[in-house]
Amino acid sequence: MVLPTPSGGPAKPADAEGDVYVISFPKCGRTWLRVLMAKAISTARGIPMEVCRDLALTEFSAVDSTVPRVVFWHDDRVPWRTPAGLSWNKAFYRDRKVVLLVRDIRDAAVSRYFQVRHRGLLPYTAGIGDFLTEEEGSVRTCLTFWNIWHARQDIPASFLLTSYERLTADTAGELARVLDFCGLPPTGQEALRTAVDFADFKAMRVMELSDALDTDRLRPAVPGNPDSYKTRRGVIGGFRDYLTSGQIDYVNDATRRILAPPWQPAAFAADAAPHRPDRTL
Repeated sequence: MVLPTPSGGPAKPADAEGDVYVISFPKCGRTWLRVLMAKAISTARGIPMEVCRDLALTEFSAVDSTVPRVVFWHDDRVPWRTPAGLSWNKAFYRDRKVVLLVRDIRDAAVSRYFQVRHRGLLPYTAGIGDFLTEEEGSVRTCLTFWNIWHARQDIPASFLLTSYERLTADTAGELARVLDFCGLPPTGQEALRTAVDFADFKAMRVMELSDALDTDRLRPAVPGNPDSYKTRRGVIGGFRDYLTSGQIDYVNDATRRILAPPWQPAAFAADAAPHRPDRTL
């Protein structure tokens, strides 16, 4: 849809030496979690944020070898796969920890649409309704990707499922849970509060507009166009403002058909969450 689909077997990350892999479908809050973790580690260990170039948390490990190598990536290059093209082979993770970050599928789909429309190398020009039914890198790919991980969650040494909505509801608590899972020593409340304040939606919008972190991971694709920002809007359940009832029904039906029932509540998380601003998209 935007970039050529990789060919061959299961893709491996550029950094194959990680201890922990934080994986997600695009637009599930990965940048937010990355900034939260980076600031918490920086504060707790007294390592300047500048060490974490391009928000690569592995740079902390180069300074302090007791910090696990935490690698963020879109497992199997999922944005460029069709459902049938996704790999079920997760043997790469057998001796590693995996954190899977998910989000309400409807919010993820809307945010992904704005990403490919405004942040892609080849901007997507069709409407959001067309995007929802795309074979590559859209709703069915995301659901199949999650379904594969539901079936393969016992393969990694350890597996943790978290979500955008859990991070929103209790940012400090969920951040602490993720850090603990990653093998980082308990992080004090002050470090957690510092990280939460640092990665607040408004603070991240300011960082994005000022290019404070000097990285494309948090930089507007089109200055002056909020729809091209990483910190685009920040509303859980915001899909209701963009999708018709028929489009919502399509995504809901696909979710019930494709995704394993135990994980369907996470895919419909916005239905149970208050309609309130969250942190970053």
